[in-house]
Amino acid sequence: GTVLMSGMLSNILFLAQTNPLEHVLDKPLLSPGGYWLISNNTIALLLSAIAMLIIFPLITRAYRDGKHVPPGTRNFFEAVLLYVRDEIARPVLGKETDPFLPFLWTLFFFILFNNLIGLLPLDVLTGWMPGISHGRLHPVGGTATANIWVTGALATISFVVMQISGIRANGLVTSLKPFTGGAPTYMAPLMVPLEILGMFVKPFALAIRLFANMIAGHTVLAVLLMFTTMAFAGGAAIGWGISIAVVIGSVLMMCLELFVAVLQTYIFVFLTALFIGQLVVHDHAHERQG
Repeated sequence: GTVLMSGMLSNILFLAQTNPLEHVLDKPLLSPGGYWLISNNTIALLLSAIAMLIIFPLITRAYRDGKHVPPGTRNFFEAVLLYVRDEIARPVLGKETDPFLPFLWTLFFFILFNNLIGLLPLDVLTGWMPGISHGRLHPVGGTATANIWVTGALATISFVVMQISGIRANGLVTSLKPFTGGAPTYMAPLMVPLEILGMFVKPFALAIRLFANMIAGHTVLAVLLMFTTMAFAGGAAIGWGISIAVVIGSVLMMCLELFVAVLQTYIFVFLTALFIGQLVVHDHAHERQG
């Protein structure tokens, strides 16, 4: 117990003494020959995938066993699933909602789990391990969605689903008609490049928005931790006073981070559903009036 506590304390002090970006950016855990085989973000992605593979089969098993009234945890997840269906997907996809629900549900929970795992102090909890505490390995932890490569991959998957869905719903020739934006033919040299640019701006915006929001909050938290060590340079009284303020500020920041984690998940999935709807739903306004 003493070794564990001392290791965790030294790791917390380490967090407070170094460059804040060192605790936000991804780090290799296994890199033979300089190639990143396993990194912090890889572990986070695996943890999210494993959590989903454990939770959701358990939830659906109860329904297969005839237990249709969801108690406790199952009730919570069912409420979230219904919210994604009724408040995110159906308003923009209409009658086309059901075919896209598996993708949107998977996307929602995968992003949410990664956002929430990034809020757990795994680097502090694993900092006591021998290889890590002696500097041979990096602490395990971090937010996968604070990595532009991860958010870019998610946005690319969404982009591919959007384009394939549009082509399947309308055919290849019909899918190319919106590139003129309904403008006269002589405007095509201007409209077509703009429409192509807009097509790629959508996934780019998805990737940047999620990445920027997740990395910003964690950077602020790391900066707050740095203030504790800097304050003790001015004396114990100043150090403890500022440290108390830093703890309060960090708690408030964590509450904000929790809200942002959920909000950014909602925005990513909502915009994905909206962009899909723009390609596959053409009479949606009429359906809503009906």
